[in-house]
Amino acid sequence: MNKSQQEAIQKNHYGKLEYWERRYSENDKPFEWYQNYDNLKDIVTQYINQNSRILNIGCGNSNIPEDMYKEGYQWIVNLDFSKTVIEFMKEKFKSYPAHFQFVLADARELPFANDSFDCVFDKGLLDAVLSGDYSAQNSKKVINHIYRALKKDTGVYIIVSHGFPEQRLPYLSKSEYNWKVTYSKVYKPDVRTKSLEFDATDLNNYHFIYVCKMDRYQGQTAAQVIGI
Repeated sequence: MNKSQQEAIQKNHYGKLEYWERRYSENDKPFEWYQNYDNLKDIVTQYINQNSRILNIGCGNSNIPEDMYKEGYQWIVNLDFSKTVIEFMKEKFKSYPAHFQFVLADARELPFANDSFDCVFDKGLLDAVLSGDYSAQNSKKVINHIYRALKKDTGVYIIVSHGFPEQRLPYLSKSEYNWKVTYSKVYKPDVRTKSLEFDATDLNNYHFIYVCKMDRYQGQTAAQVIGI
């Protein structure tokens, strides 16, 4: 089996619980998929404030929730479907207040009421779902639950992804979601360290940040917005 075949098999495993349980059982060291908080905060903090209720979905053992907490974002629910990593993170942060919590749950069946969160932050979760079996059905379940759990007038869903816009926008820009989708690019952390002369036009050198922002006025006319 060549390297590309091995990578294809591993990528498919990203959508499987067994893969993550084994990974976190074998190594409990913090690992950042894609980007760390310092590389993301200039974008993320445009859409949240320190009173925001944040759901960090597919949290793993990332340092991001701790980094955000230290900057004043204290109301954070961190969710993952790996019992191993949730138990580890609960123990690691047992001295933290109750509103900084870790929840064992499946993103396809979020255990939260409608309109619970100001922000859902997703670093790699949607990518993992799309790499697994029944990706179309499962990604729809995940996005539907995220949409349901977000506040309908001001909520925002922020996704950090390796997927190009033509690969991700069809899932996010559906008519049933009353949000506006924008995206930006950030260099992959290893790009600048490889060479001082990299191709800035090569999209493979970037991760993409998709922002799905609820718009209470979307679909209304100007007259309706101002109450005429």
